[in-house]
Amino acid sequence: MTKNQKTPMNSRRFVVPALTVCILAVCTGCHTVKSSYDPGLAPAPTLPCPVALSLSKEFTNYEHVTPQVPFVSDGYTAPFGPSLQKYATYVAQSVFGDVQVLNGGQPPRSDAKLLLVPRVTSSDLRPPGPGISVASGALGVHWDFNDPKTGHTLFSIRIQCESSHSKVNILDAGISYVVDGLMTNLTSMTIQRFNASKDIQRLSGH
Repeated sequence: MTKNQKTPMNSRRFVVPALTVCILAVCTGCHTVKSSYDPGLAPAPTLPCPVALSLSKEFTNYEHVTPQVPFVSDGYTAPFGPSLQKYATYVAQSVFGDVQVLNGGQPPRSDAKLLLVPRVTSSDLRPPGPGISVASGALGVHWDFNDPKTGHTLFSIRIQCESSHSKVNILDAGISYVVDGLMTNLTSMTIQRFNASKDIQRLSGH
């Protein structure tokens, strides 16, 4: 074998480790965000009446993905679904008290006055980047209030919230704090909007 024939082999030896390093660099820049959101036990209801709450798989399994920008910012996957399920149940119980949670396709019970159907309309997570030390995010949820007998939508309420957190250090981008802040803000805003709704007051008999 001549010198010229060895050159491609030697080149490939250098290319493979270089590709391996690049792949590892990309993979280490991907994170799954953990949330500590837990609203706890619901207080006494403000507008007590029997309602049904329909939670779709799209809602309870919802996750947001912020793609990685190589050498600029990491990628983040935020599984909002479990927190959204806690949020929706807590909000409904805080306002109405007597809540039948529907997550298997069963019909609302006969005495339900409203059928509540939440769905995510938008989400955004923005990690810190070059020259930016603050992580931020936004989350939107649309609530349909349906006739439990016909399924027709009687009215709707849209909730949009934001949250931000200053980056602590190079190992903490603050995204988990942003996610928890979004869920906390979403919870308080939703309860306020529900309690102030004339449509809810009227249809719930208050």
